[in-house]
Amino acid sequence: MFALQIVVWTILSCILMSFIEHQVHSRLMHKKSSARFQRTFEAHAILHHGHYSKIFSDEPVPPGEDKEIRLTVRKAPIKALPFAVVISFFSWIGALSFIAVVTFHHWAWNKIHLEMHKPENRGFSHWGIYKFLARYHWLHHRYPNKNFNVVFPFADFVLGTAARADQADRAALQQLGWLPVEVPSGERKPAADLVETGKR
Repeated sequence: MFALQIVVWTILSCILMSFIEHQVHSRLMHKKSSARFQRTFEAHAILHHGHYSKIFSDEPVPPGEDKEIRLTVRKAPIKALPFAVVISFFSWIGALSFIAVVTFHHWAWNKIHLEMHKPENRGFSHWGIYKFLARYHWLHHRYPNKNFNVVFPFADFVLGTAARADQADRAALQQLGWLPVEVPSGERKPAADLVETGKR
């Protein structure tokens, strides 16, 4: 029963975090709001998107020079606290699960977002889930009013902000290695391609 509660609250926390991620990204990072969030808007919408508008990935950078790509993991539990307090009225397991999910979200954001924009060929960069998230985020840079989720792509689909890749997008994603090359029916893939993609 205890383990089931943890699983259920973790899933619910991921869903809630998806909506929080979506709203923060779409409303604070992409729209001018109050003066309090002016720097957030400028750092993301102007600097980050401005730099990565024509090129999605560039060279790795020394630590400390990737500020507009990273989140502060140590601040994650503090950011989660207001929601965790409300959840604690229903379940302390739920409150702790939410804090853990938010902390994981910030850690995962840093790992995958940095690899997307400053690739170093990390081990996870070959995983299918990473390639899906990289395709998803690449489309956000192509269509800045779409695909606001980065780690938990769920709210975009519910709120109608999920982007669809067109033929040109798919061709670009194939060149990046994030989308398998489509082979017309009746044609065989070269043996080298089959080995590379792991298909036989």
